[in-house]
Amino acid sequence: MTSRDFVKRTIYITVAILLLFIAIVMIVDPFVRYHKPFFGLAAVETEERSSVIGLARNMDYDTALVGSSMSENFVDSWFEDGVFGKQCVKMPLQGAYMNDYLPLLDELMQHKELKNLVFSLDNYLIDKIDDNNSISIPDYFVSKPGITDIYYLLNKSTLLLYLPEFFIRNFRDGFTDDNAYVWADRYVYDKYVARADYMSTRKLYQEEEKPYDRLFEKTDLLIETLSKYIEERPDVTFYFYAPPYSILFWDVCVLDGNLTAEICALSRLYEALTAYDNVRVFYFQNDYELITNLDRYRDYSHYDQAVNYMMYESMRDGAYEVTADTYYDTLLDMYYFALNYDYEQCFH
Repeated sequence: MTSRDFVKRTIYITVAILLLFIAIVMIVDPFVRYHKPFFGLAAVETEERSSVIGLARNMDYDTALVGSSMSENFVDSWFEDGVFGKQCVKMPLQGAYMNDYLPLLDELMQHKELKNLVFSLDNYLIDKIDDNNSISIPDYFVSKPGITDIYYLLNKSTLLLYLPEFFIRNFRDGFTDDNAYVWADRYVYDKYVARADYMSTRKLYQEEEKPYDRLFEKTDLLIETLSKYIEERPDVTFYFYAPPYSILFWDVCVLDGNLTAEICALSRLYEALTAYDNVRVFYFQNDYELITNLDRYRDYSHYDQAVNYMMYESMRDGAYEVTADTYYDTLLDMYYFALNYDYEQCFH
């Protein structure tokens, strides 16, 4: 064999191996980039920001669960109850700001079968509406399949990590996506754990109260952003819910001097949202028995999975819902509760 023949054979073998890798990734497709899973496999957990666009684009569903880590412990099959719908897909984005959600929401609006969108309306979305510093969805996953897919098809992590993990999780989870991105069983929920996590960052003094309208400009920007989607799909019911952060979250608001501004911003936001016929708003933050029971939390905001089930049942049955007639009184009551609460008892 001449050196020229050796080079040619090496090139052919290399190309063949690369094409084999590409074919395997495209067929298995752990990020659901090209198609929903084949061979009875489920769209189990892989990597959120790499998979959510594919899930929105290729899966069959009438209900979409979208949100931060506050939404990750929901189980898809809960929402396949005939009340919400028959097929549900969870598409969480842990720690996401509003700009992170936009490509996903844009894709969801193109899904004609979508009937319900359940969205975690975290308080921080107001203050972070114009922030671009969170981890966003890679551009090549947002775009339609093309030449940039090489970053996915010949990616070392895809081949050596996510492909094997995709099969392992399917076998372990019984070929269902119900446990995708669920982390509830990985943590301890206990008042000592929750307050220890919080105490390292707690302020030692209370700042002066900031202006009540400090967040109004950002709130209006969030309203404008959400309204675009609400008005684009009047046939879709938007379920916006306020996750029940623990009482320690409100301690932060009080110490930062942000309590008045926080409540006034929420009031402005809910006034706008409840004006739409296809919007339902659920406020869980005034479940005082829950939020003051730190044994239900692992830090100042994250709760156990039973809370997710409670929220599902409540949204299904209409509990904790605020309307144009009730949101103001609900938030006013929350304000006085947070203002007058004896926070020091949390640390003794």
